[in-house]
Amino acid sequence: MTRTGPVLLATSAWLLAAPPAQQPSPSTPQFERVQPELFAASGAQPNAWADYDSDGDPDLFVGFRYRANRLYRNDRGTFTDVAAQVGLADTVETRAAAWGDFDSDGDFDLFIGFAARAQGRAKLYRNDDNGRHFVDVAAQYGVGLEGTTRQPAWIDYDQDGDVDLFVAYRDQPNRLLRNDGAKFTDVTEQTGIGDPRKTVGVAWFDMDQDGDLDAFVANQDGDQDGFFRNDGGKFTDVAPQLEMSWAGRPADQGSVGPAIADYDNDGDLDIFIATYGPDVLWQNHGAGTFKLVSRGTALAGEYHSTTAAWGDYDNDGWPDLFVASYLADQAEVPDHLFHNQRGTFVNATPAAMLEKGASHGIAWADFDADGDLDLALANNHRDGAHHLYRNMLPAAAAARALQVRLVDQRGRWTQAGAEVRVYDAATGRRIGTGLVDSGGGYCSQGATPVHFGLPDGVQRVRVEVTTLRGGRRTVTSVDDVNPQAYRGRGLEIRAPR
Repeated sequence: MTRTGPVLLATSAWLLAAPPAQQPSPSTPQFERVQPELFAASGAQPNAWADYDSDGDPDLFVGFRYRANRLYRNDRGTFTDVAAQVGLADTVETRAAAWGDFDSDGDFDLFIGFAARAQGRAKLYRNDDNGRHFVDVAAQYGVGLEGTTRQPAWIDYDQDGDVDLFVAYRDQPNRLLRNDGAKFTDVTEQTGIGDPRKTVGVAWFDMDQDGDLDAFVANQDGDQDGFFRNDGGKFTDVAPQLEMSWAGRPADQGSVGPAIADYDNDGDLDIFIATYGPDVLWQNHGAGTFKLVSRGTALAGEYHSTTAAWGDYDNDGWPDLFVASYLADQAEVPDHLFHNQRGTFVNATPAAMLEKGASHGIAWADFDADGDLDLALANNHRDGAHHLYRNMLPAAAAARALQVRLVDQRGRWTQAGAEVRVYDAATGRRIGTGLVDSGGGYCSQGATPVHFGLPDGVQRVRVEVTTLRGGRRTVTSVDDVNPQAYRGRGLEIRAPR
């Protein structure tokens, strides 16, 4: 085990004014719309947060149909669309977006994919001049992919220290491109990960705890799901033997959006899947095995779900779940915000989010640096919107949080799929387990710190990060952390070499 001291994440420490005096219970969701006129445009699909300009606060990319894509620069909680100014205002229907530092220069680049092969090749936008300009270098690096693009992810599948690119497709086998520095090499065939089924969602994590990243693949139109176990860079679909493939389901059902979290706070990572059909929660039982636990619960409804994202909105130490629903001919289909009550889920959806729901994009982030998670939703209907909601948690409850940013030794964002755990320093009790984003929301990948709500009474914590390198799981521990010292800033931890 490596021990290291805490490092301040360079961000603004400013805070918003306290909410009004009349406070609801912290477990009752209270959200208000931010700049509603700015976020009113219809046709939004993927959305993803990242600090593209390195000024310390998260910015938001939103991909659209019907209009140009947008990049919302965050200036201390006020947003401005700068997509045209920096070169990201594509007008082709965008279905996928992933932030990642592919060239290892310390800033965030952006991969975007389009809705259909006829709409052109994917783009890889290199971030130049600290976010002032984005340049499409897809052809130069060999990632000008064509197809009906769905979930992309920047992950280091071969553990060589740089991020590789995985892209899911609905019309062809999925693709894995190895980052070789000056170019990307297509290693789909040699690694065995080219699932030819109609894939719309993928989640990467170390499901068997053997020191490398595995991939759960969500497939549509009655196709079976896949679970690709990584055995030293070669992948094997073990979903059938784990009884997780859903063989025999009808063609009008299928999996859409997987989301990973430790919902039961037992220290391992579980899988929720938004589906066309009953939604699914797979509980991790260790040693690479999972049990279906959603039947008969509030999570098992047939909501015609597209997307899901975990976030502890009330900072009680238990991750809550937002699930988006979609019907092509309806602008407003009820979404669900499920409050996690120690492993039991209760529908707690605020009225404002029923009025203007998601349908596609879901992205949590603490954009205003007050400690609680805010929520960006994207609805792709012509009468939809893509509202940003500020979490109005009472100030004392909002302050009970810690955000952890995990980077490599050079400060680069290369640790997607790594795990972060927080413990009460006084009692040793585990507070929660989080995952560095490896793809989620709707066909998106963001780059935000791992957020932990802290139960009332916790004064100091121990933080452990588990990184994957050389087929090993390495734990780095930071002891005696005072969360209040990092409010509005965040704790940065550098992974060992």
